[in-house]
Amino acid sequence: MKLSIVIPTLGRVKEVKALLQSVSENSRADFEVIIVDQNFSDILDGMVTEYRDKGLSIRHYKVDFRGLSKAKNFGIEHAEGEYICFPDDDSTFCKGTIDYALAILDTKEYEIVCGKCVDETGTDSVKLFAGTASALSLQSFEDKFIEATMFFETSCIKRFMYDEGLGIGAFHGAEEGFDIVYRMLNEGVRLFYDPKIVFYHPQVIFGHASSREIRRVFTYRCGYARVCLKHKLTGRYLDRLIKVALYLPFVMVFKRGKTRYYTAELLGLLTGAVVK
Repeated sequence: MKLSIVIPTLGRVKEVKALLQSVSENSRADFEVIIVDQNFSDILDGMVTEYRDKGLSIRHYKVDFRGLSKAKNFGIEHAEGEYICFPDDDSTFCKGTIDYALAILDTKEYEIVCGKCVDETGTDSVKLFAGTASALSLQSFEDKFIEATMFFETSCIKRFMYDEGLGIGAFHGAEEGFDIVYRMLNEGVRLFYDPKIVFYHPQVIFGHASSREIRRVFTYRCGYARVCLKHKLTGRYLDRLIKVALYLPFVMVFKRGKTRYYTAELLGLLTGAVVK
């Protein structure tokens, strides 16, 4: 088995179907799909049957827990592929991405390759990414990865695993990707970023005003604070904290519609540093 595609999922149906469709349209046949289903229901059963009938090798695990990092670790433990990836359940593989990423890994020059996310217009989504390919280093890596686009040697990630106290479903609801990349770089793992490795992912921030965006920024900044303190990255933490604290009065006067968003971000940064 060449590649294990691990899909932790909760509360999404049409998005998972689009992801499976993008897998089924890929040229490779030597991969498996591992669905880590946290829905506590049968909402994915018909879809799994449909794509098995189309020829996809799917293992569908209905688990009795919730938490993104725990689900990823569950997938790692059950994976049979030489390589492994963890696409978000609301993302899709762009054409050629799997073949291109695995071709880089097959050179054995790198143990992990990372790509980028774009929206329907081709614009970077979720974050801004570097424009050129390069290796990751402790001095330069934050614009060269996002966990949903990463392809790992399975033997490599099994040495590290995800911190289950970080990520969606945990109180510190983000930064599990930063954490594992930082630990890997500290241990000398070779990571490479190439913007030709492309996933589709919708934008996640729009008006800085919806309740969903506000909840998201709070829990994500809790994760940001936690991972900074875990790795003693005090400067990184204080830089964001001070920027938000100084920007908030300006927002309250001139951009009042965004006040709740940046207040939630500030509270997340403070709360995440206190709650362990």
